[in-house]
Amino acid sequence: MYLTTRAFIPTLLAALLALSGCKTLPSAAPQTTTDTPVTASGNSAAGTPRVVQPIAIYLAQSAPGDQLVAVPIPDGALYLHARPVLAREDLTDAAALSDRQGGHFVGLRLTPAGAERLNAVSRQNVGSLLALVIGRELVAAPRIGGPLDRGILAFEVPSAAVAADLAARIRGDATR
Repeated sequence: MYLTTRAFIPTLLAALLALSGCKTLPSAAPQTTTDTPVTASGNSAAGTPRVVQPIAIYLAQSAPGDQLVAVPIPDGALYLHARPVLAREDLTDAAALSDRQGGHFVGLRLTPAGAERLNAVSRQNVGSLLALVIGRELVAAPRIGGPLDRGILAFEVPSAAVAADLAARIRGDATR
């Protein structure tokens, strides 16, 4: 299922109001596994390696604490909780989006269970960061500005090309 931009924009704008302070962070070499994708007809696309990377969204903070994992960033370090809030199985779709001001985003649609979990976590952790990790790469870490109760997340990225690449990687469409 692919989202149309027109249907996704009102929900995205509401999520953007809740998220602020997003930074693009340095990347490390991602660990990946490969498999063979299935085409629309259900047949394997032989010879086309498909990269399926772990996707996780963690609560994070800028100060160290007990049982937090330090991740280096240009300004110092970001400290992630050891257990993710959301994982690949909590996502139903990913899309590259742009707003009227020229911002570029990766929009994620969540399963009902994932949306419930995000709503509860965001209500209890306003002011904390949500860190999007693809493979072993910290991609973005926006601050939670308020409850995220619409079942979607949007992470700002530097360009439309980066948004398209990340959305494809999250969906498992990217070949590498």
